[in-house]
Parts: sequence; structure tokens; C-alpha cells
Amino acid sequence: MTGSAKLARQLKTHLGHEDAGVAAKHFEKLQALLRDVDTAYVQQTERLKLALRNLDISSQEMIEANLQMEQLNLSLAAVLDSLGQAILFFDKNGICSNIFSKACLTLLEADPGGKHVAEVLRLDAEGREQLISLLDVAFLGQSTIFSFDELMKHAPRRYAHSKELSIALDYRAMYSHSGKMTGILVIAQDVTRDEQAREEIRVKEARIVRMLRIAKDKLAFTRYLRGMERSLLSPAGDRTAEQVAREIHTLKGLSKFFHMETVANILHEMETVLNSPGVSTEEVLATCRERLEELCEEARGFGREIWGGNFEIQEEVLTIPVSHATEFGKELRQHGAQGIAFSFFRKIVAQPVRDLLVPFETQLTYFAEMADKAVNITSPESGEVRVFAIVYKELIESLVHMARNIVDHAAQPPEVREAAGKTSGLNVKIDVKYENEFKHNMIITIADDGAGVNIDKLRERYEEAGGAKGLEPEKLLQHIFDAKISTRDVVTETSGRGIGLDAIKSAAEKLRGSIRVDSEPGRGTVFTLRLPVIWEPA
Repeated sequence: MTGSAKLARQLKTHLGHEDAGVAAKHFEKLQALLRDVDTAYVQQTERLKLALRNLDISSQEMIEANLQMEQLNLSLAAVLDSLGQAILFFDKNGICSNIFSKACLTLLEADPGGKHVAEVLRLDAEGREQLISLLDVAFLGQSTIFSFDELMKHAPRRYAHSKELSIALDYRAMYSHSGKMTGILVIAQDVTRDEQAREEIRVKEARIVRMLRIAKDKLAFTRYLRGMERSLLSPAGDRTAEQVAREIHTLKGLSKFFHMETVANILHEMETVLNSPGVSTEEVLATCRERLEELCEEARGFGREIWGGNFEIQEEVLTIPVSHATEFGKELRQHGAQGIAFSFFRKIVAQPVRDLLVPFETQLTYFAEMADKAVNITSPESGEVRVFAIVYKELIESLVHMARNIVDHAAQPPEVREAAGKTSGLNVKIDVKYENEFKHNMIITIADDGAGVNIDKLRERYEEAGGAKGLEPEKLLQHIFDAKISTRDVVTETSGRGIGLDAIKSAAEKLRGSIRVDSEPGRGTVFTLRLPVIWEPA
């Protein structure tokens, strides 16, 4: 038999002879066993040779696979870099992968490899803690009721770049084949140019809207400019701080109406300072005067662009119905000088009160649009009341506060109104009529079907201001015209300071008129102005 070298060594060691045949003579029963052992050794040797050959092949395949993986990584890096975005990956512990786009070095100003994502995004201690808590929830997967996108809305959306670039952040979940979330992809993109372009468009649109609003009411705009000069660009003189504050509040409302946002913001800051104790009114005016002069001149530029250089000094133009002019001509032949003067002022110079209230209606519509609320305005015909417009100038301008008050307090969400059986939009009815047949006085009513005055809140604010306790609701309502009384809980740029309706009351009383309010919770509010009819100058 032929034995392997290993078998020969074993025979010589244990039997004293390396020839199996000689050994078999002494141990014939072992011959079959030795043959099987020899066969086993040969088979094992072949298997070892095969294993070594396969191992060599596997090593080569591994080398090739590694080369392919390296090529894939290079390709991935090239793709990531070509996008121009900062792209990085991090795991559930927040540690970033070493695979990231080169844009990370400029957009995120860091090499994120091995760093915590909070460090890469330059979050402060509070921001880091919030992000870690957010990631803990996000990696719960199916265990949370919130989707990944819902959760990541609360993640940082901006990176604070040292060069003031606008860097937007977005997040994408990464999943394994089994559907388990394994990491998060962060995409950072420079949106500076996009935002600049949007801002340029916004500025242009704002300018167009401003020009249209100014062009729509030359008289109101001219009066607005004159009011700015009279109230803000001149010394305070003997005006009280309360008077100046009221004037500022009115002008702020008109500034927003004419889309003069910068002016409105400055006036809002002035109000805040004036409300501080021990502040000099003149010092507040002087501090802002130079800037306001520049802005007033800019506003005049809009007027000159629309109407020409002398628009402020041109006389106001009245549109007179042919029938009025004809009737006046006939009366010239019939009356003496006194009668002619009477007819002239009443029919030619005087203007319909409805025309004077057009700016109020426009302001009401504007404030409703800004608050995303719907308002329907009606003004039924009930005879024409004419007055000498200039006399009512201050009162008409003060109605901007009522417009804002109606939008802030009366207008309710559509679903609330519909549940109460009302139309979805607030209804406001404006009516003007003579008080009686003598026509010495007129009544202007402005009624809405809104929420009504919150009498409990009004009582609380009135008593906090030192008012008498236990007033009847009807009497208490009239204190809504008191200075510093507001039922708003929050002070905004336009409301909440308790300045507004008192300006209307003050203007009405200067005309020897009055204003009152009636309100029913859930049904609406009615403002009633009783004013003398003045159709000629004093």
C-alpha cells in the first residue's frame, strides 16, 4: 500500500517500522484501520489544499471589493460636492460620519467628521440640549406618535454663519433594509441670494402698494404730512404728554394705513418711551426729529412722483353735481348777498359727510386685510348731509382708531360667527342722517354685529385704573372712551395702549358734539356720534 509521509512517521514512531506491511504481519487486524486512516489523511490534505486555494481567491476578491468601495466613496463624494450643498450624516448619538461634502467647510465652517452635530451647527447649551432631546424621540421610530418631519420642524432651521450668509438647514431620515432609522442626513444650503431676491421683490411690491394707497386719497395723505409736521417736527410747546401721545398714536395708525412702516415703527418706539415715568416729551420728540424729517421728505417724494412738485400747495378740488351748480345759478338771480352766501357755502363748498367717511371705510378694509379677517361694509342711502369739511378734519382722522378697534375686538373667526347663525364676515353698517327736521345736528352711527364689548374685562381694567366699583353696565360702557383704558391683554404695534377711542371723544367734544357706545355680548356694538352741522367757516 502507499502511505502518506505522515502515516510513515506515525508507524515508525509507534510500531518501530515505517512499512505498513511489515507492521501488519505483527498486527494483521490493524491493516484495515490503517488503510482507512491513510485515506482520511489524503482527503484531509486535499481539503486543506482546496481551502488554501479558496482563501487566496477570497483575499483577491476582498481586495477588488475594497477597491470598488473606494471608487464608490469617491463617486459619492464627487456627487455630494457637485450639489454645492453642505451634506453630512450623523447617528443616533449625534456623531457625524467622516463622509461629508466639501461645502461643509465653507457653509458650516467646520470639518464635521467625528464631531457632535450640535457642535457643527454651533448651538448653545440650551440649543444642544433641545436637539439631543429631539433626537432621542426621533430615533424611537414607531414608538412615537409624531412623524419624523413633524419632529424635525423643531430642529434648528438656520445656521448662524460668521459672514452673515443665510444658511438654511433641512433634515432627512436614513433607514436600513429592515425599516429601522439608522441616521439623519443634514442638508445645508446657502439661500442668501434667494432671500435677497425675495426681499427686493417685497420692497418693490410694498412700494407699488404704498403708491396706490397714497394716490387713492391725496387729501388724506396731504393732511397726514401736515399732521406729522405739526405734531412731531415742531416743539412740544404747551402740549401735554397725553396730547402728544394721542397725536403719535393717531399718526402711527395713519402711517400703517399709508404703508409707511418705518415711520410707524419709530412712532411705536416713541410711545413706549413716553409711557416711561419721568420722561421729557420734548426730549423724546427731539431724539427722533431728524430721522422723522428724512422720512417725511421721502414721503413727500412719493407725493411729488404721483401729483407733481407742488401737490401740497395746490388747492383742494371739489366735484360738484351739475344740478347743484344749476340751482345755485338760479338762486343768484333771486336772493340778496346774504342769501347767496348761504346758498354758496351749503351747496358748493360743503361736502357730503359720506365722502368724508370714505377714508374710514378704506382704513377698516385695510386693517381687516392685515389681520386676515373679513369685513362687509354697508352705507344705506338716507338723505345727503353736507358739512364744511375742514372743520371736521381732526374727527375724521381720529376714526382710524375706531377702524382698528372694530377689527381687533368685534371681528370673530368665521367658524364662531357661523355657529352663532351669522355670516362668516363681520358686518359693519355706517349711517349718516340729520337728527331732526331742523337739521342743526347730525347723527353718525357705526354698528357691527360682532362679539360686543367684553364688559367683565372693561370693568376689571376700569377698576384697576382707580374707577368706581359696581357701576351699571350701561354707564361702565361709556368709560371705554377713557384714556389708558384697553381690554386687550397684549400691547401690539397698533393696539393695547388705551389710546384711541378717547381721541375720537376729544375731537367730538371740540366740535361741541358727543359720542356714546351701546353693546350687547355676542350681538354687536353701536357707536353713535352726535355732531353739529357746520357748512360754513366761522
